Amino acid sequence: GLIEWMKSMLRHSFVLDALGATGPDTFSHFELLIDEHRSMSLRNEERPSRLKQLVPMVGIFHTPLPLRRAYEAYNKKYGVSTRKH
Repeated sequence: GLIEWMKSMLRHSFVLDALGATGPDTFSHFELLIDEHRSMSLRNEERPSRLKQLVPMVGIFHTPLPLRRAYEAYNKKYGVSTRKH
């Protein structure tokens, strides 16, 4: 599902030890895809969103998800981007 897809998108950042540099942009991209999916769902568009094409089982999002802001706050508190394991 959606979480597995997100994890796979972040995996390269962990492998390359580049989460500090690429993490915020990756979460911004997730946000963009979710916002697009939400607006298309609200307009009852017949064509699938890019997110729906990538994750066919994705459902409806009723509220915006500020994922970049959440990642940055969590990273500031817990240092996710500096972890080795």
